[in-house]
Amino acid sequence: MQPLAVRILYIALIAVYGGVSSVAAVETKYPDGGFEPRLDRIQGLLDHIRTVEKVKVQSGPTLWQAITAIPVAPGVPITPEQEADLHDWLYDFLVAFSVSGNDSLAAQFYLREGVNNPRALKNMKETLEKWGIPRGDTPFAIFQAMHRTVLDDQGYDYRFGNAFFRHSTFKVFEMQGHYQRYRVHPREAIKQGDYVRSYPRDVVKARFKLQQEIDGALRTGEKRVFTDIAFVTEEPAEFARSEGPICTPFFCRLVWDPERAMWRFVEVVYNSKQPNSFLFSAL
Repeated sequence: MQPLAVRILYIALIAVYGGVSSVAAVETKYPDGGFEPRLDRIQGLLDHIRTVEKVKVQSGPTLWQAITAIPVAPGVPITPEQEADLHDWLYDFLVAFSVSGNDSLAAQFYLREGVNNPRALKNMKETLEKWGIPRGDTPFAIFQAMHRTVLDDQGYDYRFGNAFFRHSTFKVFEMQGHYQRYRVHPREAIKQGDYVRSYPRDVVKARFKLQQEIDGALRTGEKRVFTDIAFVTEEPAEFARSEGPICTPFFCRLVWDPERAMWRFVEVVYNSKQPNSFLFSAL
């Protein structure tokens, strides 16, 4: 496989879906116990996290207890079942990409909501065929093979070694009128048509296909309930360079789907100083 193969897929998905773009920073106000997702202003926090005890990301009661201890700040009421699904979602996400995970668990996480983006799935299938990588024809088999391909291309066996939740909060709130994305603060701006976009080096923002559906519903007057959750992960020590493991802040947004009775991944922003690629654009 060519070294730039995964980058080629990444660019192809952007071209088709506009799914991932670089941004300068994000601004969302968190309640007490949370931290503000301004990636250009949290270096001090990341330096501190490197020196303190963190939770090892592996399946079991220690990680589960740490996640269920994260406070919930309900701007609007949610049920115990909704709160439980928040815990399940975060636990499944972290474990799927940890030493306890595997290619099957990763594929299961990506397909937690089913197939929402058939065109991206077709694109991944064609890419794997072009590279001559064996795989089945089911969505599960395609995600499973693509996940392994990305890891192998970047020299990783898994993504997450430790996690830090001490300043994390599940922030629950409503939107109506239109979907308000994480706010961008331009830094290295490039003019494109009538607006300006910025492309810093270390930040990735993924906007899933679901956003279009949600924005349409909000514009018709519907209300939707969302949750923001911020946390920090640390790469596995065995893959760290001489300067030590890299910490990556994640800012994830979920929306409650009353028909499916589950939280769905609608947006994520994270720092990408390490090769920390996911197949989010295919969701």
